[in-house]
This record gives sequence, structure tokens and C-alpha cells, in this order.
Amino acid sequence: MPYEQSAMFRSGGRISVADIANQPGGIEALQRRVHELRRDGIHFAANAIEQEMDDLNLLL
Repeated sequence: MPYEQSAMFRSGGRISVADIANQPGGIEALQRRVHELRRDGIHFAANAIEQEMDDLNLLL
């Protein structure tokens, strides 16, 4: 299924942390992504995701 037709696609082209977290396995996927971003030295994006997760009380 093309990305544009998937349930995760939004008209603006972006999905939110809340959208991802709401999917089965979403919180774990977000945690993996934060780890990947940090490993690659992209701390700003990792921090932004973690902040949104914290705002949504999703951090363990």
C-alpha cells in the first residue's frame, strides 16, 4: 500500500508522536527511533520526540 494511502498519512505529510504512539507497538517504535537518532548524532530531533512523549506522559 502506498504511503499516501496508509492510515498514518496526513494531508500535511507529517504524523504526530501521538498518532504513532496510538498504533500497536507505537511507543516502542518511538523509543527505537529516538535511539537511532541519538546514535546518528541527531540529538535535536531525538529531544523533540522525547519532549512530545513526555508531554503525553508516554515516557517510562
